[in-house]
Amino acid sequence: MNKELYHARWRLHHATADLNYSLECFGDHLSEQEGYPSEVYGFDAVYLYLSRKHGWTIKQCREMSMEELRLGKVRISRSFLPKLTR
Repeated sequence: MNKELYHARWRLHHATADLNYSLECFGDHLSEQEGYPSEVYGFDAVYLYLSRKHGWTIKQCREMSMEELRLGKVRISRSFLPKLTR
């Protein structure tokens, strides 16, 4: 295999890991914003928020792919922006 291909794969997986980390940290922020109990943070906070907002079960939220959750993060974070910045 081509060394360049391996490097491209490495960059892709590294970027994906960074995005997942960012989403989990966003869950921590979301937990604080929503006033969730201290044991609800990270991905669990994202699942709880989506469950409450859309009426989905936690199980349904957990079955979402990371890509779907990241798309949800973009929509959620826009709702937290002050109206003047939208």
